[in-house]
Amino acid sequence: MDFEEFLSNFRLGETVLVEYSAYSRPELLFYDIVTYSKLPIVVDDLMDSLYEYYIRLKLAGINVEKLDSIKVIKTGGSKNVGNVIGKLELGKYVMNIGEYAKIMDKAGEPPFTNPVLGIHKLIFLGNILENMKLLKMISDYIGNESRVAFYFLNRDAIEKFSPAVSAMMEEIATSVIVLEGKTMVVKKAINEDLVGEKVPLLKP
Repeated sequence: MDFEEFLSNFRLGETVLVEYSAYSRPELLFYDIVTYSKLPIVVDDLMDSLYEYYIRLKLAGINVEKLDSIKVIKTGGSKNVGNVIGKLELGKYVMNIGEYAKIMDKAGEPPFTNPVLGIHKLIFLGNILENMKLLKMISDYIGNESRVAFYFLNRDAIEKFSPAVSAMMEEIATSVIVLEGKTMVVKKAINEDLVGEKVPLLKP
């Protein structure tokens, strides 16, 4: 199965959890999603995670021009990449879903592919109550056919900080992908035929 076929298997309304280690290169998967998605892209950039991806891609000699025009919703941070259509203050992101929805309305006509970068950073800042609200918000969006969401999670960091939150995110997600080097392994999927599939990342 090639990457484009793989990406087409995810349905509107899905929340896909992308787990990666500290030694992985999640920016390559993000770049492939941006490149090959048949839907418009709206990125949730948590605490300058998009900038980190952008710089690593650029240092690797990859043409990052396409990232300059993608629509972005920022939460925290100060380094803008792409077309920032709205900003959320830290804290409000997990408590005011209405504010987030208003910004998403500026993105244009749905559906979208919605990469969410740096979700673990938000978890680090939250107390138990705030993290439960965050999980509730993620859960509430499942089935919302305005998007297919890809939540990028540093598994090494979150399992040391809060194994329970990590396990609950895996339970909530409709699909779970683990990034192993330059290969994705499907651990969970609505389409059970995908479980166990190993799909190589494309070379930019």
